[in-house]
Amino acid sequence: MTGRDGVDRARLRRDRSLLLRRRLVVYTAAAAAGLTATLSIIAAATIPGHATPLSHRDPQTEPAATTPPAVTEPGLSFPQQPPQSGFGGSPVAVSGGS
Repeated sequence: MTGRDGVDRARLRRDRSLLLRRRLVVYTAAAAAGLTATLSIIAAATIPGHATPLSHRDPQTEPAATTPPAVTEPGLSFPQQPPQSGFGGSPVAVSGGS
């Protein structure tokens, strides 16, 4: 009967090991989901390029909402007319290719 006891102990040890691994996988998945949700909420609440939330911003440091100045820097002017298509029709954007 000594052989049967050894087999039973091995099965019990294997079952405990599988239960521990299963728990670790479940806890890791729950932690990853929670971290993803937390980071998503933080990313949704912040504005790119700003370190402070809108509620904590000082209104006196905000720039006034005015039209941009009419003076442009050299080399940053817009073309006077739209680009012409070589085929006589309107230009078409094509995605893909190499």
